Parts: sequence; C-alpha cells; structure tokens
Amino acid sequence: MKIVFFSDIHGNKYVIPTFLREIKKENPDKIVFCGDIFGYYYYQNEIINFFRNSNFIVLLGNHEQYFLDLLNGLVDMDLLIKKYGNSYCNIQNKISLENVKFIESLKPQYEFKADGCNIAVFHGSPEDNLNGRIYPDTVIKNTEYYSNYDYVVLGHTHHKMERKVGKCIVLNPGSIGQQRDGKGCSYLVLDTASQKYYFKIINFPVEKLIKDIDFYDPENLYLKEVLRRNINK
Repeated sequence: MKIVFFSDIHGNKYVIPTFLREIKKENPDKIVFCGDIFGYYYYQNEIINFFRNSNFIVLLGNHEQYFLDLLNGLVDMDLLIKKYGNSYCNIQNKISLENVKFIESLKPQYEFKADGCNIAVFHGSPEDNLNGRIYPDTVIKNTEYYSNYDYVVLGHTHHKMERKVGKCIVLNPGSIGQQRDGKGCSYLVLDTASQKYYFKIINFPVEKLIKDIDFYDPENLYLKEVLRRNINK
C-alpha cells in the first residue's frame, strides 16, 4: 500500500492546489492528514470543506481542540489570538455548522494494517495523542508505547523526522502549511509493500499568504518569519 501522510496545514489554503498536483503523481492508495487545520492562518472553513469532500483520513489536532474548547466556553478567544494570531478572531462565527460537526467527529489517533505492517498515526505522540511533542532529538523513555507498531507517524512539531525506537520506525511528515525546520513545507510517502519511505518538499505561492498576514496580523512578525526560514539548511 502506498500512503501519503501530511500534517499541520494551519489555515494555509494556498498550498492545496500544488499539493494535489504532486500527490496525483504518487497515485496513493490512502491519504492521511495528521491534524491541525486551525491556527495561525485564515482559511479554516475552506480547508474543512475540502477535507469533507475528500476521501482523506483526517485526525484531530490540538488546534481543532482549541476551537472546540472556544465553542464550549473553556478557553478565551483573546488568549488564542495573542498566542496564535487573528485567525482565531470570531472564528466560531466563521465555521459552518456542518464543518463544526465534522471537527467534532475527529479523533487524534488512527491505527491500521497494510501489507502485514502495524501502523499508528497520532497528532501528538503515542503517550499523549493530542499534545505530545516528539522532535528528532527528543529522548523517548517510554519505548513500550511503540513496541506494538512497525511504523508510528506523528504530527504537531512541524519538523520532518525519521528515527527508530526499538523495531519501530517513527516518522513525521513535517508541516504542509507552516514549515519550522528550515527545510520547507513537506509531506511523507510510505510504501508498505517495499518498506520504503521518502519526504517530498512542496512549494506554494508564499507571497499570497504574506499579503494576508500583512492585512490580518501586521504586527505578528513570527507568522511571516517562519514561512521564510532558510530551506537550504
């Protein structure tokens, strides 16, 4: 089975057309999104519409949980705006009822088998499905969480990763919408028949998103800086 994994789009609609063109060349059997539609940038409703009309497996991210908590009065909107930008400004009024129900149906983990391989996908980590952060240099003490899987695929950190924990190969596709590792926005392809995998860098019209940031968040320099980090590191 050929599987495409991608993660952390964060309201960046501009990456979708290029992403679709690229993965069409891969001809995958399954496509899995590892979570985080919300946060930072501005087109969550359009992206949820796209996901609802796709055959993708979609996981719940921590930013989707922030949105649900906002709807339920468990978190303050001003706090979210201060931390993550104006994409959270009145976001509860911008998401259609159908899309709210879609978000409410999501889970932060997904497990399946392919070609004899046990595969688990988490937005965070096996220990903390929603909020765990495993970076390439994170010391993993609780290795038993990985012992039942051949592959574990994680999102959340925006850092591409390949490492082994015992017999388990642990991968992170990086972010499709907001790269942070200086190596570009990316997705992951795993072929379980051949036991091979590779990362693909994807380019999108960054300046269009920069213009949106200048309009909605002109004082939030981080939202632009992170998009322009040196991809030649």
